[in-house]
Amino acid sequence: MNKLVLLGAALMLAACTKKAEPPAVGEPASASAAAVAVEAKPVVDPKTARMMELLRVVYGDKAAHENYLDVELPDVEKRDELSLYRLEPVAMRELPDGRAVVVANAQMVDSNGDAMAYHVSTGLLSAYILRRDGDKWKVEARHENVASLGSSGTFGEVEWVALGEGKPGFIVQHGGIWQGYSINLISVFDLADGSLHDLAGDVSLSSENEGACGEETSRCWSVEGKWKFEKREGAPYDDLVLRFTGYDEERAENASETEARKRKDVAGMARYKFDGGRYVLVEGENIVPGV
Repeated sequence: MNKLVLLGAALMLAACTKKAEPPAVGEPASASAAAVAVEAKPVVDPKTARMMELLRVVYGDKAAHENYLDVELPDVEKRDELSLYRLEPVAMRELPDGRAVVVANAQMVDSNGDAMAYHVSTGLLSAYILRRDGDKWKVEARHENVASLGSSGTFGEVEWVALGEGKPGFIVQHGGIWQGYSINLISVFDLADGSLHDLAGDVSLSSENEGACGEETSRCWSVEGKWKFEKREGAPYDDLVLRFTGYDEERAENASETEARKRKDVAGMARYKFDGGRYVLVEGENIVPGV
């Protein structure tokens, strides 16, 4: 073989196996390392960033983090008592009239600066209404710690609804699981309500005990409800209507544990009408078992 060819191959092999020079101080070791460094920075999604922008209008930048604020809020019952809470945005809605609404969850902060979220603790709901004034936002209403909902320091999904023609509001689903028993409730809020309180009083939507249903259990069930608002002729507020399906299994209390439970399918409907103060049951029955 040509000696020049052999020499060239040797030089190429030496170049490929040459140990890479260490990076200069302050430079990333590689492009992939630089990417990891970028990814290590907390990423806030645009929706959360937008909600945080509006919450900073309410409270300023003090104690503001990327996705929460630590602020003083009143106790949910003793309104004259203030404590430090961690406030996190949950949902946002821009109304047809240009106003913006932010719903947030609060958890009390301990002496170490950590949020106190235990299984038995609820989430505390706050809501804020802002209106644009030129190129700035102004706070129109702030409803702080107005409801105690859910478990483990949080409440569930917020769904924006029309309670009637031109009456924006929202529903919150909340509940929890305890030793295999679970329940889901709904609360209703009217954005025109000056005191913003739950108008439904924790209406039961679903429950089940399948996680605790063993051979020795005398009763097992699973009942699920779906909700919707239906127009009531001549009324400013629509009716809240729940329709239920599920099953119920039971055997007599004095029966042997080896005796099979008797199963039956269940179904039902409950209609709630707004009476000017709250939603009250006017037709049917809420068949969701309590836990």
